[in-house]
Parts: sequence; structure tokens; C-alpha cells
Amino acid sequence: MLLRLEIKNFALLRDAEIAFNPGFTAVTGETGAGKSLFVNAITFLVGGKAAPGVVRDGARVAIVEGEFSLDSESQEKGFSAGKSLLIRRELTTDGRSRAFIQDSPVTLKTLARNGSELIDITAQRAFSHLLEPSRHLDFLDQFAGLNARRNTLTDYSTEFSTLEKKLRIACEKKRRFQERQDLIDFQLSEINDVNPEQDEDDRLNAEIRKLEHFEEFHDSAHRFNHLLSSGETAVDPTLAEAQQLLESLSGIDPALKELTSEHATARNMLKEIAHRVSEERQHLVFEADKLESLRERYHRLQGLIRKYGGSLSAVLDQKQKLIKELSAGDDNQHEIDELEERINKIIKRWVDTARKVSETRYKAAKRLDKKIVNSLLELGIKDSLFEVCFSPIQGVPSTDSDYRSGEVIQDNNDIKINLSERGSESVEFYLSTNPGIKPRPLAQVASGGELSRLLLALKEALPTAENEAVVILDEIDTGVSGKVARLVGKKLKVLSGSRQLVAVTHLPQIASLADNHLKVVKRLADEETESEIIILDEKERINELALLLSDGSLTEAALEQAKNLMEEGKRFA
Repeated sequence: MLLRLEIKNFALLRDAEIAFNPGFTAVTGETGAGKSLFVNAITFLVGGKAAPGVVRDGARVAIVEGEFSLDSESQEKGFSAGKSLLIRRELTTDGRSRAFIQDSPVTLKTLARNGSELIDITAQRAFSHLLEPSRHLDFLDQFAGLNARRNTLTDYSTEFSTLEKKLRIACEKKRRFQERQDLIDFQLSEINDVNPEQDEDDRLNAEIRKLEHFEEFHDSAHRFNHLLSSGETAVDPTLAEAQQLLESLSGIDPALKELTSEHATARNMLKEIAHRVSEERQHLVFEADKLESLRERYHRLQGLIRKYGGSLSAVLDQKQKLIKELSAGDDNQHEIDELEERINKIIKRWVDTARKVSETRYKAAKRLDKKIVNSLLELGIKDSLFEVCFSPIQGVPSTDSDYRSGEVIQDNNDIKINLSERGSESVEFYLSTNPGIKPRPLAQVASGGELSRLLLALKEALPTAENEAVVILDEIDTGVSGKVARLVGKKLKVLSGSRQLVAVTHLPQIASLADNHLKVVKRLADEETESEIIILDEKERINELALLLSDGSLTEAALEQAKNLMEEGKRFA
């Protein structure tokens, strides 16, 4: 419940502080006095936009603060029990705004979310919403208590969109892979047919060179061994004789023993070299077929090297890259299979929930039809017909898997159903207020006065929760007067029994039924125009009602009529 509202430097409202009571509060005032500013300030408080230049001239900041009583649900959200809830919003002259809950800064999004649960403002926008068929489903679902299931549908829609996007990306990867798959298979087969090994080209080149230079190698190796150990002038016998001389010298001069050892090592190394060259010479056998086979193998390796990067390492790297691409293609198909399975599960739950929601909607629609007709009768519209008309969207039977379109879902009965976060159907309100005339869309048949009463009937039909928001009604008396206005006032009085209700009105038939009465007046203070909101006592209320009845003149007849309206209002209470 709204306990207190404080408005500072908000256009003409320089410094207004109003205490609110439970029940029905009427707000009246002359045209231009600032009734709209009162509503605009409340709208700004709970997250709405403020018109440019709303900060009062000469002030740096406009401030609107509201104090609300806390119910059990608010306490569950973390607000302290036993305390009131303070919401404040500020707007500076440069257009920057700040919001606070319990004196702690919050984002505008947080303010708007909490504000929508505290205050329900019905102004001119609500009438335009009533004429928008896309809004009618929200009215019906609120009446049917489907908010939780609507959230579930939204969750399914969001999850479906996310998975469907991932599936499109995965399918695109698969398409690109399939375009390359033949090339991948060909290249991998080409490399595997040769089956190269690391550094194989260098080894082959060495073997080919030896075979191609067989005679030169054989002769050079023979001459090398001849020079080193087997010829008349071979080095080894001379080195053996030199070894004996060094050993004799080291016997005389021990300092030469180290040189003797080094000489022996050098001689042994030369003998080992000669032995290895001899072995290579003996093992090397010229085979023309082998040379041709090696040349052919080397030629095939060179073909791969020229094609795949200029080196054998590049060829082997390309092979691994191709293997990874094939593996990725397999993984991609697994991903697609998994995504399709998850999407199908979401679709099933989505369709099942949508069907249950549809069943509830159809049943609720029949109840709503009756409630609206009864409420309109109480508001002076006789012989009305109100219908909630459904438009389920279905396609033709198909065996296609169309869910990748993101819109069309195929259910188990092979029927295409257009699902969204709102379910599988749309609704539109139809109305007839004249006997014998079939109901038609609201935009075609409803006048301003009928829309006002229909909106009031919907307000009455919608469920009231423990934490029901304060209802602010602006222009609810549009298009009504006289007897009908009195009926509207009585309906507001009934509604205020289950929620706090504030109605801006210019009709005495409505204002006289209120439990509390506020008046917005414009006055000149220190040569500046400002608006003031005052709480009227009973005598002031009678005078205000008389002014409303007589177009601004306090006549005896008007005062008497005002007293009668007040007395009748008390009896109705």
C-alpha cells in the first residue's frame, strides 16, 4: 500500500507531500491545475520517462519519493520486516537520473521491476493497449493465472532459439566439410599411398648417390685402405714404427709418456676409420633394380613435397591436418545428432505445455466472457456480448522436419503448429453493446465510454493477490457522465475493497464515492506559479463537488446536490 508520496521541483509541483489511506482516493482539480503532473510524477517514480524540462526552473534536481507498506512477499525478497519500503528517484537539469530503494542505489531496470509490483498505472496508454489484439492474450492469461506457465513457454522458446542457432552453425560446418570431404579423402589417400616417413627423403638421397657413384666409391675406398694400411707406402706400418720409438723415448724421458698414449689413440682411430670404409666398400653392391626402385620412391616423395608445402615435414603436417579434419567431421555429426535430440525434447515439452495452456485458456475465456458481461451490465451497458476469439495457427500435414526455421514446429500428429513464447494461439476481444448485433473487434465498435467501462470490468475480473499493486486510474471516466458515471464510481468503490485505488476524475458522481479526496490547485507564490495537492475534509469535499456540479460556481442548489451525493456515497459504503 502507498503510505506517502513526496514530490519536489517536479515542474509546477514545487513541494508536495501527501499521506494516503486505504480504499478509494479521488483526485480532482481544474483543467491545467496539475492532475497530469501528479500521475506523471508517480510514473517517473516507478521507472517511467520524464518529459524534457520537467525540473522546476531555478532548481538543480527534481525528486519523487514514495513510501510503501511491506507485505510478506516483499519481506521474502530481502526487505526488512516491520519497516516501510522507500523508493526515490531523482532527475537533474542535465537529464541524468538516479534511483534508490531503501536509500541504496539501484539500476533503472531494478527500479522498474520493483515499481511494477507496487503501482499499476492505468492511463491513456491502457486504452490504446485495449485496442491492440496482441495485448489481449496478456489480459486473458492474467485472468487465467497462467503467468508461471507463460514463463515456462518463454524459457522453452529461448532454449529452442539458442539450440536452433547452434544447430544452424553446426549444419553450416557440416556443409562446408562435405564440400571439402572428397578433396580431404583424395589428399589423404594420396599421402597414405606413399606413406612417407620423417627424413626419408634425405636417407633415400644418400643411398641413391652411393649407387649412382658406385665405381667411384669402390675405387676411392680401395685406394683409401691401400694408402692407410695395405700398400707399400701405407701409413699404418710407419705409425707402428713411430710408436715403438716414442715408447723408447718415454723410457728415457717420462714426460713423453702422455704423447705416447696420444699417438696410440690417433693410430687406433685411423685403423677404425680404415675398417669402416672397408666394410662400406664390401657391403655396397651395385643393383640396378634397387637403384631404379629408390629413384622411383624418391620421385614420389618429391611429388608430395612439391604439392604439400616444400618439405617432407610439411607433407606429414598436412597428413595430420587432414586426419583432424576428418575427425572434426565425425565430431560435428555427433554434435548435430545431440542438438537435434535436445531440440526434439524441447519441442515435445513445449508442445505439451502449450496444449495445457490452451486448454486452460479456452476454459478461462468462457468464464471471462460471463464476468465481463455481468460487470458491463452493472456499469450500465445492457444486452452486451463479449467474446474471447481464438485463432490457433496450424499448417498443412507434413513429414518435413521444419524446426530449423525457428518458427514452425511439427508435433506428434504430423501437424505444423506455430509456437512462440506465448503459446500456440492468439486471441482477440470482440464486443457488441447493441441487441441483435454480432460481436466485432473492439477497435471497430467500442466508443471511449465503452472502453473505459470495459477496462474497469477487466480490472475487476483480474485476480487480486496479497501483494496487489496500488491502482492509479487516470481518465477512467472518459466518455461517461450522469447515471453511467455513478455506476462507474460504484464499481471503483467495489474494487477498492480489495486493493488501494487512486482515480483522477472530473466527475462528482465518481469523486463523491471515494473514501479520501485530494485536490490539485494552481496558485501564485512569490510571483511564481506552482501546483499544490491538498487533502480535503468533509466540508471542503462538499464544496469541491458543488464546484464540479455547477461548472465552477458555488450555488445553493449545487451544494445541496453535493451533500446528497456524499450521503448516498456513505450509504453505498
